Amino acid sequence: MLIHAIIARSRVNGPGARAVVYFQGCNLGCPGCWNPSTHPFAGPNRSTESVAAEVLLNRELDGVTFSGGEPMQQASELLALVHCLKRTCPDFSVGLYSGYTERELESGAYSTRDSIDQQTRSEVWADLRSQIDFAVLGRFVTARPSRLPLRTSANQTLRLFGARYSESDFDSQECEVQIAPEGLVQITGFPLAGSPA
Repeated sequence: MLIHAIIARSRVNGPGARAVVYFQGCNLGCPGCWNPSTHPFAGPNRSTESVAAEVLLNRELDGVTFSGGEPMQQASELLALVHCLKRTCPDFSVGLYSGYTERELESGAYSTRDSIDQQTRSEVWADLRSQIDFAVLGRFVTARPSRLPLRTSANQTLRLFGARYSESDFDSQECEVQIAPEGLVQITGFPLAGSPA
């Protein structure tokens, strides 16, 4: 799988302390995207096991949130990663950001890096959906800013799967800046780009 970056611990990408895995590659082309460096499908391939091991280095986590790029464009690898994490930590919370709508995901009408057919894509989503606790779905639209938890544009939906979380578990938009000892600066969260209409 192609991975752009992994943040070991964040408190602004879903409830509790979470790792954040940014997938590398997206062809949706949302104007004004926050992460344009994640768009090319480029870089070294990583194994599911190596990514899972890096996520689970910090045993004090409540879960993981997948972002990108577009995680669903590597849907088979994403599903394998979720299964690997759940085998090790069955109660690990899983969140997902996707530019696709729920209807597109359910019908398999999304693009993938590997050439799986539409029926298989639909089945992959159904399996993944049964494993995740929440997802933010829908394209980023610059002209529709939002201050709702986890959603940067008003057209996006926060879907809760299962009974683990309720809407009140999601905090208002915040931003984190992390500076590693070697000087690497990582910004994650929701820097507001304007006032909601």
